[in-house]
Amino acid sequence: MKSINGGTQMRDVWTLPAIAKWEKSCGKHPTQKPLPLLSRIILASTKENDWILDPFSGSSTTGIASTVLGRRFLGLERETEFLEMSKARREELNDIKIKHDYYQRISKYADTKCLDILEVREPENYYGRDLPIEK
Repeated sequence: MKSINGGTQMRDVWTLPAIAKWEKSCGKHPTQKPLPLLSRIILASTKENDWILDPFSGSSTTGIASTVLGRRFLGLERETEFLEMSKARREELNDIKIKHDYYQRISKYADTKCLDILEVREPENYYGRDLPIEK
């Protein structure tokens, strides 16, 4: 936690932006979380190529942050509307410019030393990418 907070102890109150308009490019979810929030949690609790499970993935903000930060992701969602939104958001990341833009936006809210070691790319052995979404 210190490494993503400029070398100092992480405080229990984080100042992060609300959900930005660019985060809703594929639709809106009633309880969507800001991408910088999920990114900070992921950086604090995982290493590159780790698996992240979100059993209630909604619009898949955790999945977007996971992918941009080089983690593997498995999300579960029973609502078809949100599955389609998640799929569209994930497909956006196939455009390396969009993926890099997300990475740049995340880096504003974390210590750049921590993010500088990451590359905007798929994790090695990313098995879940081509699996079909089933209801």
